[in-house]
Amino acid sequence: MSLKKIEQVKADKGFKIFDVVVYGLIAVLVVALFIAVFVTRDNSPLSGIRVYSKGVAVFEYNFEKDEYKQLSDDVKTEVTDKDGVLTVKITADVGYNVLEIKKSGSVKVTAADCRSYDCIYSPAIKDNSGIIYCSPHGLRIVPYNYSTDDPNVNV
Repeated sequence: MSLKKIEQVKADKGFKIFDVVVYGLIAVLVVALFIAVFVTRDNSPLSGIRVYSKGVAVFEYNFEKDEYKQLSDDVKTEVTDKDGVLTVKITADVGYNVLEIKKSGSVKVTAADCRSYDCIYSPAIKDNSGIIYCSPHGLRIVPYNYSTDDPNVNV
């Protein structure tokens, strides 16, 4: 590097005005995305959940009426009601999942016989803003009032 080039680098400022404008726009974009994702979610309490296996509704529970229905005969469903908690074992041809439905308004997968256990580590659904999905079994747990902005997502 020549001496002239070194002197030019020393004379330059650390940030130019264009750099500050770009960083400012990026910060505004990050804040806008944060607001869009976390503030606009539906935090209303669960009114019910529906469980799908390979795209077919197989079970549903209504929290308001405290009643459940088996919706398909293709999938075996065993329900145990004890101390305000419904334990539901859903057995399909590919394996089983065990759901724990608390009548106070939440649902969680507690056991499965797949390799990844993604659904077991998913957080419990406590409002209308999320779903639980077990990809090896094709099992989805969806709140009644769940809506997505993406038309390509089937719920």
